[in-house]
Amino acid sequence: MTDIDHRLMVAPFLRVQHESCGQPPVQVWDLRICQPNVSTVDFRVLHSLEHFLSTSLRAMSDAVVAVAPLGCQTGLYIVTARTVSFDEIAGLIADSLASILLAEAVPLADISNCGAADNHSLSGAKVLAEWLLRRRAEWHEDGVSALGGAP
Repeated sequence: MTDIDHRLMVAPFLRVQHESCGQPPVQVWDLRICQPNVSTVDFRVLHSLEHFLSTSLRAMSDAVVAVAPLGCQTGLYIVTARTVSFDEIAGLIADSLASILLAEAVPLADISNCGAADNHSLSGAKVLAEWLLRRRAEWHEDGVSALGGAP
């Protein structure tokens, strides 16, 4: 699967960025939060969101094996070790985001579990989680503007 033209992406969205045909199949999901080349998520907020989603998604589903921030700070990759439907992964992410709103601390944000323990923002993660949940109806599988279409 090829990537899409970043100029045509419409964030926020959730899509399969890559899918292997091995056994088990591996999917790499792209949870794009910000518009590429327009804005970024503050590192402390993205780092905290990574910690929340990594711990909660792996606890909720044996399919999720990893969550990692995109280097461009516009979102996260979520890696699954089996084929997962859009509705399944979107539901898991929404449940995880809802749990952030009730959290009192960022999971594993201490010097024994994190290489950048000072770089977290619980309040920022809550604001971002709430924003993403409010915009869940806008998440779409292809991540491409209806005006631009796929390249």
